[in-house]
Amino acid sequence: MSDTSAVNNSTPAGELETLTLGAGCFWCLDAAARRTPGVVSSVTGFAGDHGPAPSEDDYRRGLNPQNFVEAVQVTYRPSEITFDDMMELFFASHDPTTPNRDGANIGDLYHSTLFYTSAEQRLQMSEYMDKLQARMDRKLVTSLRPFEVFYAAEEEHQDYYNRNRATPYCRVVIVPKLRKLGLSE
Repeated sequence: MSDTSAVNNSTPAGELETLTLGAGCFWCLDAAARRTPGVVSSVTGFAGDHGPAPSEDDYRRGLNPQNFVEAVQVTYRPSEITFDDMMELFFASHDPTTPNRDGANIGDLYHSTLFYTSAEQRLQMSEYMDKLQARMDRKLVTSLRPFEVFYAAEEEHQDYYNRNRATPYCRVVIVPKLRKLGLSE
């Protein structure tokens, strides 16, 4: 997988779209995105309101002053994967009916959130959610929020699954999600 700067330097910007997606634990969505044809980069980090990113110490103390969520910025080629396919990947990678939780990860940092960058993108996301809700028994809790800021996570969180496959978290949490999505381990 190319890093973001390499992708942007070698591919005309008009051929790429970027989505910022908060699907609970960013390691899971990152692993899935990196295995999805048409995705050219995936960066784990924190998205939320304006202002500085909370420190690791803030998170350990349960503080989230800027209402950030763990998120993944996914850059993809619409000529290879559609917006609806990206939404399907997002919603299938986590439980969008449980607020502030992704498996054993609990707290507002793990809330299901879609960040939109334009009125058109907000409408697309909202329409997709309406169609999905009509097929579900439980209520979606996914938030739609305007994109304001994204901070890349520390290097040890980038491409976490590929670098740590033997860890219990990867084997017990990420592998079943990849299998559910029909993606290679």
